[in-house]
Amino acid sequence: MAAKKLLLLACCLSSLSLMSCSGTYRSYADMLKLAFTETPDVKLPYSFLSSASHDYLYVKHGEQAQVAMALMFIERGQFKWVSADRVVLVTEQGRIVRTIGLTNDLVHLTNSSSDPLKKQLKLSSTANWTRLADWQHSEYGYPTTSTFQFGPIQSMSFFGVQLEVVPLIENVHYIAESNFVRFDDKWQNLFWLDAKNGAVLKSVQLLAPGAEPFELTFISEVVRQLQRSGKDVAADAI
Repeated sequence: MAAKKLLLLACCLSSLSLMSCSGTYRSYADMLKLAFTETPDVKLPYSFLSSASHDYLYVKHGEQAQVAMALMFIERGQFKWVSADRVVLVTEQGRIVRTIGLTNDLVHLTNSSSDPLKKQLKLSSTANWTRLADWQHSEYGYPTTSTFQFGPIQSMSFFGVQLEVVPLIENVHYIAESNFVRFDDKWQNLFWLDAKNGAVLKSVQLLAPGAEPFELTFISEVVRQLQRSGKDVAADAI
């Protein structure tokens, strides 16, 4: 059954180039739902990901099961991912900058071009970043500021193989009063960067005080890093 679903998914993805932009979103979401509805916690095999023509992202939101999101397209440096239930996450350099389909969507984040995360391993220990967040339900222009610090190199396991990563800790301060139910106005986001080229492989992000965290694994990027490293990975590893 799993093999049939992956074959169906591959066939659907191969036909994306024939779809119009207006029809791509709905068709893409319907295809993902058909492929993954029976899987409570999605994990795709290495063999499928290494030969896939489109990128995939694992997302775990709070206590919900892990899902796979597929990359719809890239536009002006923004990666737009869609899930089976038609939720869209927009990321820049591994950071969520917009959401569509959640209870209270992040509509806009200013100053994303100055996000120190884009400097990857060249990020300065004195870097800071201030931006304004607009939310769907009458929350506009809320200022947030961040400072950053690197941790020591770690090993992280993917498909049973170790990759060296550099943890980046983002200390976030939500400055203004807001309508969010929260216990604190400060929290940490975590990003794990590939130790060689600085690509974000995994992250844990809160979009607002008291919000449920998003755990993102850029699994297609992980596969590329494993391929570049020359490490042996079992085809059926997940």
